[in-house]
Amino acid sequence: MLRKLALLLLTVIAFGAHAQELVLPFQGRWFVVQGGDTPNVNHHMAVRAQWYGVDFAMVGGASGRALTPVEKPSRLEHFYSWNQLVLAPVEGVVTSVVNDLPDNPLGKRDVRRSAGNYVSIRSEAGTFVFLAHLKRGSVDVKVGERLERHQVVGRVGNSGNSDFPHLHMHMQNSPTIHQGEGLNLVFGDMNVELTGKVFESVTWPLIRGLFVEAR
Repeated sequence: MLRKLALLLLTVIAFGAHAQELVLPFQGRWFVVQGGDTPNVNHHMAVRAQWYGVDFAMVGGASGRALTPVEKPSRLEHFYSWNQLVLAPVEGVVTSVVNDLPDNPLGKRDVRRSAGNYVSIRSEAGTFVFLAHLKRGSVDVKVGERLERHQVVGRVGNSGNSDFPHLHMHMQNSPTIHQGEGLNLVFGDMNVELTGKVFESVTWPLIRGLFVEAR
């Protein structure tokens, strides 16, 4: 893990001056399920348009590390992530919305419509941020609407290529989902826990295995 930390800090140095700074798209404590710039820590690196994509899952319980408060979850509602508010991570304009796809029962996926319900936002820098796997009917914004950071856009669901409630986020150089090239994600104004150590008010890219919380 110390090697991962060193690589993470090198990434900050390499990209910090050029990558667009985002804020975490939620409140509370979450786990980075997928993230980073290599396939061994981030399966999104296998898809060009989703390079550097991140999957987040809310955690809780006495340890602050559990995905669900029950030993054997059988319903979507058993997960801490389910129905949590999703917030705009950047200022910009909504460019596309999907809001009518069903949420999968646990263990099922909709691979044909992999993003499920989603919102895309064109940032001031001209990039396109996608927030995916949203809950059916929860999207609270419309195409053409201008958003501020932290504005509510919807709720976490389990639509698309998702087998448990979590939030997917990636940034492209194209307005059309699954096209173009994925861009590096750097988040600011957050606390990060790595191997039991907490780093406060940092600006970092994210890698699988981190616990993160917005300030």
